[in-house]
Amino acid sequence: MANGKKFFKSFKKDIDANVHKVADKTGTIAKFSLSGVKKEGADIKKALAKQDLIYLKTDALVVVLRKLGGLDEFLAVFEKLTKEGYLLVWTEPVSSMLPFGMGLVGNFYYFQKGKLIA
Repeated sequence: MANGKKFFKSFKKDIDANVHKVADKTGTIAKFSLSGVKKEGADIKKALAKQDLIYLKTDALVVVLRKLGGLDEFLAVFEKLTKEGYLLVWTEPVSSMLPFGMGLVGNFYYFQKGKLIA
């Protein structure tokens, strides 16, 4: 019986040590993830604050933010970029970082200069 108690004490000690290790790692991952969410939220806020739909433009790449309800302005920018030789290559939704979930606020559209596309 004494050996059984010793075994269970040792077993419990091992489990407690592993639980603490997992909890520490989980806390580290959560902190890292939360800092990423904060940075993403700041980036989205910065993009939404811009009055111009063109968020970034270089010789090779253009990133356009179409906010919800801005179809006419977006189509004008889309036509202008197409005439300049840019092609739409990717789109992704932009969500606001609301305390009670995510809300769609628009889309990022990525254009690449046509002659640079392989």
